[in-house]
Amino acid sequence: MKKEDLLSICNVKDWYSSYGSTYFTIILSGKEINFAFTGYSEEDTVLIPSSFIEKIVRELDPLDKKARRIIKNQYENQDIDVLKLNDIVFDKSGCYNSFGMGYDMGESPAGKLYLIIKFDDKFKADDDIVYEVY
Repeated sequence: MKKEDLLSICNVKDWYSSYGSTYFTIILSGKEINFAFTGYSEEDTVLIPSSFIEKIVRELDPLDKKARRIIKNQYENQDIDVLKLNDIVFDKSGCYNSFGMGYDMGESPAGKLYLIIKFDDKFKADDDIVYEVY
């Protein structure tokens, strides 16, 4: 994916590279969503086809619903609708499968808690939730 391709796919608010990783924010349906490419330099982002990013953007609502169903299964007594989808995450290590969708759960005793739902390249969600604290 080249920066120019991304600009033609969606409304990009910002784009920057730092410490061997690339980040950008898009505005979609009035919501800001951060994309993080951990371990991908700006030159490395061409390894991810523009068509794949375009498909994620196009299918974001159904992907979000899949992810929320998985979270709801683990947190039956929580109001999952209030969770904010913050991030679409790619990690060169493959720890999120093809990509992950990150949700802000708010503050916990250990710090800010994020839940990440992993997806494969066919957009099948993994039922195991990744927990990250910052």
